[in-house]
Amino acid sequence: MRMVDISAPSRAVIATENPVERYDENTNQVVREVLLMDGAEFRGGRNQIPIVDSHDDRTVRNILGSIQGIQVDQSMGEMYGAPVFASDDDAQTIRQRMDEGHITDFSITAEPIESVFIPVGRSFTTARGEVIEGPAIIHKRWQPHNASICATGADVYSTVRRSYTDLKRKVLRMDEALLSQLAGMGLPEGMSDPNQVLAWVVGKLSEEVEPESEMVENMEMPPAEEEKPMVENMDGEQEKPIVENQVARSKEDAVKLIKRALADDQKRRNEIQAAVKIAKLDRSFADELCDAGISVADANARIIKRMANQEIGASVGSEVRVTESSDDKFEAAMRDGIVSRSFVSAKIGKFDEAKAAPGYQDFKNMELYRMAETVLRRAQAPTDRMSRNEIAQAAMGNERIMRKYNIRRDTYHTTGSFPNLLLDAANKTLLAGYEEAPYTWNLWARQGPSVSDFKNINRMRFSEAPDPEMVPEAAPYKEKAMSDSKESYKVEKYGALFTISWETIVNDDLDAISRTPAMHGNACRRKVNKVVYSVLTDNPTMGDGVALFGAHTSGTNNSGASAAPSVTTLNAAFLAMATQKGLSSDAIIGVTPRFLIVPWALSATADQLVSSMADPLVGGSAAGNSNTHNIYGPNGKRKLTVIEEPNLDLSSASVWYAAADPSQIDTVEVSFLQGEESPVLENDWDMKTDTYIYKVRQTFGVKAIDWRGLYRYAV
Repeated sequence: MRMVDISAPSRAVIATENPVERYDENTNQVVREVLLMDGAEFRGGRNQIPIVDSHDDRTVRNILGSIQGIQVDQSMGEMYGAPVFASDDDAQTIRQRMDEGHITDFSITAEPIESVFIPVGRSFTTARGEVIEGPAIIHKRWQPHNASICATGADVYSTVRRSYTDLKRKVLRMDEALLSQLAGMGLPEGMSDPNQVLAWVVGKLSEEVEPESEMVENMEMPPAEEEKPMVENMDGEQEKPIVENQVARSKEDAVKLIKRALADDQKRRNEIQAAVKIAKLDRSFADELCDAGISVADANARIIKRMANQEIGASVGSEVRVTESSDDKFEAAMRDGIVSRSFVSAKIGKFDEAKAAPGYQDFKNMELYRMAETVLRRAQAPTDRMSRNEIAQAAMGNERIMRKYNIRRDTYHTTGSFPNLLLDAANKTLLAGYEEAPYTWNLWARQGPSVSDFKNINRMRFSEAPDPEMVPEAAPYKEKAMSDSKESYKVEKYGALFTISWETIVNDDLDAISRTPAMHGNACRRKVNKVVYSVLTDNPTMGDGVALFGAHTSGTNNSGASAAPSVTTLNAAFLAMATQKGLSSDAIIGVTPRFLIVPWALSATADQLVSSMADPLVGGSAAGNSNTHNIYGPNGKRKLTVIEEPNLDLSSASVWYAAADPSQIDTVEVSFLQGEESPVLENDWDMKTDTYIYKVRQTFGVKAIDWRGLYRYAV
């Protein structure tokens, strides 16, 4: 079991003053939301909040640990603390993934206490001098509840994902006929938002009002005219005055027209939303119908069609209950269904059913073609009129088939489209294959911090502090200089391509999205392992101009003659490493071997050497030799860990190595590009071949940093 040090956690930024956009229901617009760091108030005064899995704090079983010692850096406008994980296996698995760089985002769930709204045209300046333009909501006082460790956060600086954020929504659109009438009155081209139109009309009216009151007071008023009597006409109705203010009436009519149009539009929306709710369909579908500007009758027709499609979708496969849920739940269930089936097909790991989306069982045995058909039906495609091949091609995004059956790309090509579901499944099997591939470099080599670019990485090799000298009475102390040297390298890009065609869907060939990505993930892990061991076998030149295993100007030669592992040869390796000298003096730094790295050809010899209680070279437990203790054995003082690596056999079956613990001294370092600590999978559509091309990329660099922590027995 790998021991994890939970006493020295890393720092994690959990919130910043970076604005995050969200839709505000009160003002019906997208606003910038800001958490002021000096307004944070902790419950009970404790600067500690729990770590939960993906904002799910409904049960204490989801608590993975806590963010402790939370502080606010006002100069940077951020809140940070130390993530400390619980000791159980689930929490330590998440901690390990975070340490390896696979999980990088923390999000926060917060409750606003005191907030202020900044309208358009105004701004708010934070204590750090940052200007937030309106519309914005500034939370002056707020209370953090928990920090979530999740895949992707909303805040690009602290990856903050607040639990009270909503999605952006489209603004209301006015009737085209009304806009045409207003355009004749001078309405600016392109203006369609009712709030903007009403503001324009009010402004237009204000331009034609009578002179201001103070001007009227200075004017000489004419004598009042005698009020003319009203004359009854022949029908008994009173006749109106001849002189009418036509401009005022046109203004009044325009305002009434806009108000009536807005009222009619709101009534239309209310009726559509009520019909969608009764049909138990998604709220997003109601918003789509409302924003489309269609009549209530047309909306009802589409609602009936959507209900029919979902009923048909529910009959495909085995009781697909999730089709009556939201789009997100449907996509998650289908995605996990594909993944669970892929794990079985690729024979990798074990699918975690406890964390799977509800309803995934409905899809884990469903054919790919049936899944594609279900996704298209949810996009309102007429699958009953399409052939099997056309369904497969349309599901993969064939433009010709989509045009033929009038399948809208903006409706279908979303995060829940079939190609994206396949990409998610392929990505999970890729990572599962990567994590399960055997590798040994991490036992003795060091993983350095990830880098942000492809520039040279410079690692300094500092010398030791020279031994102090005796200082005679009244004599000055001598300055003891230290030196350093460096090793430079950079990350390199490695990758491969594979394809998934529409024939894959027709033939239900799950291997294309299960075994193939898993094998590429396995290959990426093998590649890193192979490159690390090539540093040992290639014996590269170091920064001082001498080969890694050679006679360096400072220190002892770290290479011996050819010999199999034994007490004698190991004693020589221990002696050579223990007497390694400093870079700028004859000081002994006392490096101790910790790992015995051998090719498979010497694996039995090495295992016997470090596993025997008695020295195997002098008779082992035979009579007269049973008391000959093996110092490298299980209870020996010089306990070694054997690493058997087949990559070494490709170079030599007799060359073996000793390595110090990387925490004692640098040996070989591996660095990854930020965000690509594990393989990255991307895809693109190739219309010439009706295939999706998948690209697997792994970006890393390897370099020997210090020869004094390594020893080789060469041929």
